[in-house]
This record gives sequence, C-alpha cells and structure tokens, in this order.
Amino acid sequence: MKDRLSGGERMFGLLTGQKIDRIPVSPFAEGYAAKVCGASIGDFYSNAKTNFWCQLMAADMHGYDSSPFYGYASVGAWEFGGKIEFPYGVGHGAPYVTKHPIETPEDVDRMEIPNPKTAGAVPLTMDVAKMCNSLGMPAVFQIGGFITYCGNAMGPAKMLLWMIRKPDVVHKMIAKIEEFQKGVVDYFVNTFGADKCMAFSGGATESNKLISPKQFEAFSLPHEISMSRYILDKGVHIVLAHPCADQNGNLPFYKKMRESCGWKGKYVWNFGPETPLEKQIETFGAHDVIGGNVDPPSFQVKTFDEVVALCKDNIERGMKNPSGYVLMPGCEMPPLTPPINVHAMMVAARKFGAYE
Repeated sequence: MKDRLSGGERMFGLLTGQKIDRIPVSPFAEGYAAKVCGASIGDFYSNAKTNFWCQLMAADMHGYDSSPFYGYASVGAWEFGGKIEFPYGVGHGAPYVTKHPIETPEDVDRMEIPNPKTAGAVPLTMDVAKMCNSLGMPAVFQIGGFITYCGNAMGPAKMLLWMIRKPDVVHKMIAKIEEFQKGVVDYFVNTFGADKCMAFSGGATESNKLISPKQFEAFSLPHEISMSRYILDKGVHIVLAHPCADQNGNLPFYKKMRESCGWKGKYVWNFGPETPLEKQIETFGAHDVIGGNVDPPSFQVKTFDEVVALCKDNIERGMKNPSGYVLMPGCEMPPLTPPINVHAMMVAARKFGAYE
C-alpha cells in the first residue's frame, strides 16, 4: 500500500490540525536504528554523523514518519561534570553513568551552572540538530525530567534518600538544573530560530514506582511549569513528552502544567504501557496529541502477527483522541527487535490507521 503523504508532511499535518491520510508512526528507534544499519550502538551515541545517518536510513527503510534526534535516559551526570561510558559492551543499549558529580551536599553548593554550548552531550545534540535542520527537519533539544536529571547527577538512591532527609539539597540542585536547561533552550533557539526547534522531555525516575505523586508535586512540578512556560514563551511550540513507566499518579500534575500555560503549543504525550490510553485521552485529548504506548519488550519477543494485533488494539483506542494520535511503543524500541516487527507497525498503521 503506497502512502500519499511523506513522513514530514504527515507529522506537520497532525501537529497543525490538517487532514492526513493515515496515523503517523514513530518507533522511538535509537539503538535499533544502529543495529539495523550495521553500526555499533557505541558509535551511534558517540558520533553525531553515525547517529543521524542510522536514524535517517532506518526511517527510509521502514517508511516511518519520525525524524532523527539525539538523546538518552542517563542525561544530567555528564553535563554537570560527571562521567559516562558509551555502550560498546555486550548487552549495552545506551550511555550509562560511571561517576556521579554530586557526592555530598557541599558539592551542590559548589556546583556552577555548566556552559550549555559545551556541557556533556549538548555538542552531540547540536551536531545532530544541525544535520536535521539542513534537511528541513526539526532541531530537537532535551529538557525537563528534572528528577531524572537530578538522580543521574547524584545517583538515584542518594537522591531518593535526600528527598526525605535533605530535601533542601535536592531542591537546590533541581533549581540549578532548570537554569542550565534554560541556557540550552536559548542556545538552540538562537541558533535555529524557535519555529525550527522542537523540545524533547523525558522522565524515567519520575515513575511512581520510585517516587510518590506528592514528591513529584513538591520537587518537580514547579520546575516543569516554569520550563514549559519558558520554552513556549520563546516560541517553541512543539514538545515530545515521554513520562516513562508508571506515571498514573502524576497525570493530574502534567495536566496542571499544561493548564498553567493555557494549553499553548502542542504536546505529543508518550507514556509507558502502564498508563492507559483512555486516561491519557481524558486528561489531554481536547488539546494535545497522544502517542501510542505499545508494550516495548513485545516487539523483541513476540511474533509478527502478535505485534500487528497489539498495534491494531493500540490504534483503535488511540484514534479516539480528538487531537490526534501517533502509533508508538511505550518507550524506546528494543535494539534487538527483529526488523519484521518494526515493519509490523507500518502494516498496522496502513491497514487500521487510515483516515480515508
């Protein structure tokens, strides 16, 4: 079945409320893109050209609609002076922290705001964004996820302990993270123009498997509101938000964040499979796009027919969202997914996700 629109046209139409031929597909393919293109995952994350080329070629091979961007879950440690390792080892799927920059409360007091042009993975993010921009694709930068950033800087266990015993230290560090992130926003907006930028906000440690909704409200919500207002006021109107894993208890606060901005701009929400699509539609559907949340491990371990069936179910539920829907897994596509199971997303989208 031949698509009528290009991926860029389809995504633009979705985000601007225009009529499109079918639902877009965004497989959140990072390490998978490296594998299917014959590159190592370590090179994918350490070399911007490899990162961009693999994502571009994987999208071209499969025909899905998302464009490249650079990002990973362990963000925050390297940027504030810690160390990471790139995933060259057996079984490694993404960069991981080897040294947390915050060991004591005094380290937070001494911590200076990093230069957003040179800190950690920002230069790699910028290089990929420049290659995207040269082809008319969005220049994506990573913000938000303040508890995730802080946990990577301190070590998650230490941060969770200090949330209870030294909350002022955690608040102080998150305030510095926000200041740094605003510098990143300025850097990208000044380089490309706000209309050419898109923000990506990921949050894994925000999961209610690790923190309570009250902790999210106390430590994260004020900064999420502040950052959301900042990027929208700067003129960046598209945000891909990925609150990972179980965040059912945080849904009211994400809604409060959007309400505080007058629902300005357009968010694409991609929650984990633990958060039902129906709850997402009830919370955001009048204004924002919902990204599907097909169970990620299923892509690697189930058969083609089973994956098509999972995607069909997700499509039929997600297409009920009045503000649009994108077929996605509920987190990154597993790197060892058989290519036929990524193709299953395209088969399901064309067969069950057509609008005409």
